[in-house]
Amino acid sequence: MNPTDTLLADALDASRRVWAGEAEQARAVLRFVETRRTDALTQGLSARQVEDARQVAILEAALELHLAQGFVANLVSSTRTLVMDLPTVWAAHLRGEVDRAKAREIASTAWKLHAPENITRLDETVLAYATTHTLGQLKGWLRRFLIRVEPDHAIERRKSAHADRNVTITALDDGMSLLQALIPTTEALLIDRDLTLAAKASRHATTDDDRTLAQARADALVDTLLRKDVTATTSGRGRFHVGITVSLATLLGLSSEPGVSADGQHVLDPALLAELAAAEGTLFSRLLTDENGGILDVTELGRFPTQPLRRALNLIDGTCDVPGCTRPATGCDVDHQIPYDPDPPPDARQPGQPPGQQRGPTAAGNLHHRCRPHHGLKTRGALTVTHDQDGNAHWHLPTRTIEAETAFTRAWTRRDRTIQFVEIHHTHPDHIQYRPR
Repeated sequence: MNPTDTLLADALDASRRVWAGEAEQARAVLRFVETRRTDALTQGLSARQVEDARQVAILEAALELHLAQGFVANLVSSTRTLVMDLPTVWAAHLRGEVDRAKAREIASTAWKLHAPENITRLDETVLAYATTHTLGQLKGWLRRFLIRVEPDHAIERRKSAHADRNVTITALDDGMSLLQALIPTTEALLIDRDLTLAAKASRHATTDDDRTLAQARADALVDTLLRKDVTATTSGRGRFHVGITVSLATLLGLSSEPGVSADGQHVLDPALLAELAAAEGTLFSRLLTDENGGILDVTELGRFPTQPLRRALNLIDGTCDVPGCTRPATGCDVDHQIPYDPDPPPDARQPGQPPGQQRGPTAAGNLHHRCRPHHGLKTRGALTVTHDQDGNAHWHLPTRTIEAETAFTRAWTRRDRTIQFVEIHHTHPDHIQYRPR
């Protein structure tokens, strides 16, 4: 064996140690979560309380390992399946012969199988392929395996998958984002064909078009979705909002501080912000602040916040405030920390409150964005949260207390810049106009 071969062998040995370590980590996390669940069962808690204890354990593991909660939940489920139903694959994972990604794909395939004998067949046959092919190739093999061993369930799985169709946008670097759509394959292939045809037609329309086909396809998609085609007959799509926080100094060219979307994921450089500000029609709405940059509180009489307050809260929080949760505020519940009560008993009123005033006001200082699962854990008492005198939320877990996290913290008194709100108004598909309020 020459020195180059030795280096390649060393790389493989290192990879196998990593993969075996992933298996050990997964087993430890599974044991932690299962122990919490067993303890809850031993205490005679209800099924709902047992599941809440399991979810809190998953949240703790995610915080400890600095992983997304959804990733840990999937890791727990897939590891349980590997240990219980796929012992051959699990043993190979422990030996470092397959990595975590391949093991999870095999486990997720087992979830789709109905007959126990087919799960056993998967365990006995997949390893030879998984250890000699890439993850992408393994995914193709698993799809073929599903159809081959349980063809009668293919239609059922397809209908179930169709219900999960969605579109997501993921922030990337340098002012770019990744637009992904989970849609039926037949429709995706038609869209792929139409984008190529539209891109080729647009490039051939002029002699000086130097765009690549890939660039032209991307432009065709944007033009279609935003209806920029001048031949379109539909009227404008109405008003919509893009929440971005940006300092006034940046807009005036006095600072290089970037603008940031409400969820903290999308970053706009100062030059782009200057372009938006100078373009005809960019509309800014300012949230009033005190002399220290603290956002002035707003209180409303009803239980549900009005749109202006809701938009302000979306910018203040950006995301669910449970540590590690990145669910955008726009998809969260607006939770009254002090519960809303339209007619509290006299002894429940806070000192100085006039009769009839609700104990938990619909005010910026009392409203917090929590995604539906975490809101449910808090409501049922599985997670508790308190607030200090500065308005900062603190979540209390069985093993620790952690300050709440949002894209921009709730410590309003420590904010050092005002918030601008960008509102884009489409008046016609081939003309964008922006009007100040």
